[in-house]
Amino acid sequence: MGGATNRFSHPLEPQLVRVNKNLYISRGDPQYFDKVIRYADKTSPEAHFRMGERAREQGNLPRALFHYQEVMKTYPSPFYSDANRAVHELVKREENDLAGVRQELEAATGSKFNKFLRTFLYALIVINLVLLVVLLTGAGNKQTASAAENGKPSSYESHASQPQERSSFSPEAASLRPEEFSGVKPDERPYLLRLSPGTGSARAEAILREEMELLIGRNPQKSRVIYVIRLTGQDALPGMDGQAVPVKDPAEVKGAFAAAEYAPTLRKTAEITYLDEGAPRAQVLTRIGAQLIRTALGAYAADHGGKFPASLDELVRDYPGNYLSFVPREAVTGSIRVSPSYDGGGGWVYRPAAGDAGSALTPNLPGAALAGIILPASAAAQANVPFEPVRVTVSKREHRLLLTAGGAVLEARAGIGRPESPTPDGTFAVQERVIAPAGRTPGVYGAAALGLGAIAVHGTADAASVGTGRSLGCIRVGDADMQALFALVPKGSAVRIAEASPAAGGLSASEAGPASGAGSAADAASVSGGAGVSAVTGGLDLAGASEALRPPGAPAVRERAPEGTVFHWLG
Repeated sequence: MGGATNRFSHPLEPQLVRVNKNLYISRGDPQYFDKVIRYADKTSPEAHFRMGERAREQGNLPRALFHYQEVMKTYPSPFYSDANRAVHELVKREENDLAGVRQELEAATGSKFNKFLRTFLYALIVINLVLLVVLLTGAGNKQTASAAENGKPSSYESHASQPQERSSFSPEAASLRPEEFSGVKPDERPYLLRLSPGTGSARAEAILREEMELLIGRNPQKSRVIYVIRLTGQDALPGMDGQAVPVKDPAEVKGAFAAAEYAPTLRKTAEITYLDEGAPRAQVLTRIGAQLIRTALGAYAADHGGKFPASLDELVRDYPGNYLSFVPREAVTGSIRVSPSYDGGGGWVYRPAAGDAGSALTPNLPGAALAGIILPASAAAQANVPFEPVRVTVSKREHRLLLTAGGAVLEARAGIGRPESPTPDGTFAVQERVIAPAGRTPGVYGAAALGLGAIAVHGTADAASVGTGRSLGCIRVGDADMQALFALVPKGSAVRIAEASPAAGGLSASEAGPASGAGSAADAASVSGGAGVSAVTGGLDLAGASEALRPPGAPAVRERAPEGTVFHWLG
């Protein structure tokens, strides 16, 4: 045991840089920057600049020019100016080289220099200069050439937001979300396009493209976002498809089924995302996933002097360090990528130096999709999903367990203590997460358990005891529900046990979920449906949420207690 935790470090360890899972590279490696580009970050400005410098020293000018232009695709960066200067030096060097060739030819032929050859040489010089300028402006310029010249994007990318592994929405789009508009000029706001109810997707996209091109034509250098809604009720009239107008009130974009974004500083394409076609379920899952990680981060910090782990992987360790069973995937794009800063490319942004769990972990989502996962009650005040720790609530009278995470509420039937050994009321914290815990009687705690101190929420193979009062004080859940619940409850989560819910007939929105206010996800999930289903999630249950958030190829974690460990919960 001691040898495993107190090993001597290798002398080369300080020189190693972790680039991916179990892959490390040494800064002393001559191919270090090449490997950074290949395995870690193919857009790294530093790596491309160093590779450009090396190619320049070796006399491989085309290769050097390529790497300098890659540097200039990231703006701002510490290497942008140096790369820009190097490109211009290469252009100047090309001019000088061609001028030298011309002088040598003139010297070789004397005063009778062939007029045709001189014309050809001049033409060659001009062609080379034009090609260099095109390369420079096409790849390194902060403005998008095709958009600036034509007043419209060179192409469109159109997709539903859920299945995408990577999206190219920009930070500009996130900053343009319709939150507070006081003092903001109309032309700086997102736009709204209203369509009649019968407008099909193809027609809607055609209108959206036309409106985006008109906005771009006014100012090709400005980022634009257009939300699209279909009118209903008295506001809806056939054939009234209108033009995009600045959003006046954030409530106007509620129910948008599509959004288009144009960010000329980052790409040539305008992107159209369909927000309501497959996305709501993914948005709920992303909210859940964010709160799972944040809750685990809070528990980790409480156990480690207030410091967050250097990597999210440290939350997924063998028992008892299993704060999580896995780092959930971000469900809107399906990505498991973890980035140190926001780029809108999917997955999560993790900043270990942040002061709180809500700031340390945020979804790395496209602008329009990010707006879609924010709960309406919080959208005006928060730039991201507000931190609301995962919570379990047990209503003893109703024999019901509710898991609240990210505004969603998932439900399971629960068994409680007998009258002579009642389950205690109160709020407890999940201290242990154990798979197949051993008790004094084999199998007494079922498939898994969440230890709360003297009692536990645990599985059971005795289906007849679920939904009744037959335990010795613990909360019993069927093994299938317990396995799913186990994956969705991080270490440190709060578990509140109460005799009865505050509102007759079920837990109130304020009791069951962290969000409040009209239209909040918790209101929508007022748990009046069948077991295991929340209205806000469109039929998503415990098992469905657990399976959807588990990333493919998640590393195996030993969540069983060491051999011989016996637990003594009340049972």
